[in-house]
Amino acid sequence: MGTPAQRLQSERLKYPGLLPEEVLVLRAWLALHEHEYDRFDYNMRIGQGIDPGPLYSPEVRKQAVMNTQLRIDAVAWKGAQPSIVEVKRRTTPSNVGQILTYDSVWRKEFPGTPAPILRLVCNTYSLHILPRVTEAGIHLDLVQVDFSGLKKPS
Repeated sequence: MGTPAQRLQSERLKYPGLLPEEVLVLRAWLALHEHEYDRFDYNMRIGQGIDPGPLYSPEVRKQAVMNTQLRIDAVAWKGAQPSIVEVKRRTTPSNVGQILTYDSVWRKEFPGTPAPILRLVCNTYSLHILPRVTEAGIHLDLVQVDFSGLKKPS
């Protein structure tokens, strides 16, 4: 049967960077909302990464830069309007800070695009995030997810 990561391998390749439980959350959200968008970019890296310098090979330097950049789970596009989508099983205050950081970096890196719509997609959330989510205009999208497939078969 394999581990949850092995059982969801094909979808994890489609949605790189997501944990198996996040794949299930995204899949549930896409079932409800995919038709609202023209296209999706997954695992989008933004911001400046850290280059370890010329003592390293070009391949190592490139990988180091990529590994230290910010990584957006998905950008959903409706025409020229981007929506930054951060996927979690349970959204917490750190995820609010995460998506607000993505917003700031996006606006600096892509000044010619409309300001992104921010979406936190989850199955549950910490009640402590609600005031800041509301203040910041972040969309909190809750989806029902069957996580039973993540359990190890008996």
